[in-house]
Amino acid sequence: MRGPPHAAAVLLVAAAALCLGGRAEELEASSPEFNYPAVFNFGDSNSDTGGRVAAGFESIAPPYGSTFFGSPSGRFCDGRLIIDFLMDAMDMPFLNAYLDSVGAPNLRAGVNFAQAGCSITPATATSVSPFSFGLQIKQFFAFKDKVTKLLSKGDTYRRYIPQSDYFSRGLYTFDIGQNDLAGEFYWKTEDQVAASIPTILLEFETGLKKLYEQGARKFWIHNTGPLGCLPQNVAFFGKDRSQLDELRCVAKHNRVAKLFNLQLHALCTKLRGEFAGASITYVDIYTIKYSLIANYSRYGFENPIQACCGYGGPPLNYDSRVPCGQTASLNGNLVTAKGCKDSTEFVNWDGIHYTEAANFHIASQILTGRYSDPPFADKMPFLIKPKF
Repeated sequence: MRGPPHAAAVLLVAAAALCLGGRAEELEASSPEFNYPAVFNFGDSNSDTGGRVAAGFESIAPPYGSTFFGSPSGRFCDGRLIIDFLMDAMDMPFLNAYLDSVGAPNLRAGVNFAQAGCSITPATATSVSPFSFGLQIKQFFAFKDKVTKLLSKGDTYRRYIPQSDYFSRGLYTFDIGQNDLAGEFYWKTEDQVAASIPTILLEFETGLKKLYEQGARKFWIHNTGPLGCLPQNVAFFGKDRSQLDELRCVAKHNRVAKLFNLQLHALCTKLRGEFAGASITYVDIYTIKYSLIANYSRYGFENPIQACCGYGGPPLNYDSRVPCGQTASLNGNLVTAKGCKDSTEFVNWDGIHYTEAANFHIASQILTGRYSDPPFADKMPFLIKPKF
């Protein structure tokens, strides 16, 4: 059984990642009393902690949320996401979704603008979500403006909202771009999808520059994962076995994902030279996830690609007509996509998203510092200890 990282041990790892741009020679001089005041997250379903559900676009039924929260929490997972584990590692509360006003959310330690289904490029009439990256940026500015006005009225709201300097001292995290690529494969060739990458990243660069101009200085950017290894894509594009790689993933999806990441990495390098006084950490999520799928048994998993919650049985247990937790009529019979008995044995949760167990593994690998640029693992003596 897997659990979250021990907060005290991992806080030191996270601190090293965020201090001084991650330069190894400065690690020993960094303070162990590192304190990060707030996190502002932008993304899609990989880091959505309830935004899409709060917006009323759809509801999430059990067994979503069953592993940790006991019921659906707005996350497209059986439990916690990577962002949840990173927040826990920094000894900070989970991020509330920007649109979720139920339960008197405390936004003092930051807010989450991520929305499932969103893209970097502006939404169109056929988009899964209207909350594109540009709109999330606008929501952030609206939030910041509202906070500034509330702070000017005295101490009434101070315990619930970020302080004014949190916006310059806070961490800005990004996990977005998957939908810009994966969705295009349904009506474009591989070359056409690849050709759209510069346009996608220009939109991303524009958003980052707007945040920088408004005082953001600490940027934490995840690249996109191996899209071809998601059961949803294998089921639709993998009918021709010649299109699969040695891991039974759709090769063209992964080629485009790697090309996107190469150009995203180059953009991060470019912006380091343009954003004076800023630190930009690029995190190689692709390598972590692909290694997990390739070496799943080494990490204690039994099923690398098969969905835990789905319908159809092995090898994918995925049928787009019967989403996880839902019942549908197939050939005159009612069938239900149910969860597996033990999600810790599975890398994939519902055909599109990862299980809590996989997310914990990914977060743990992130915090080793080996998968980031700049790296922060050269002199890292700290171990990540699971908490049961």
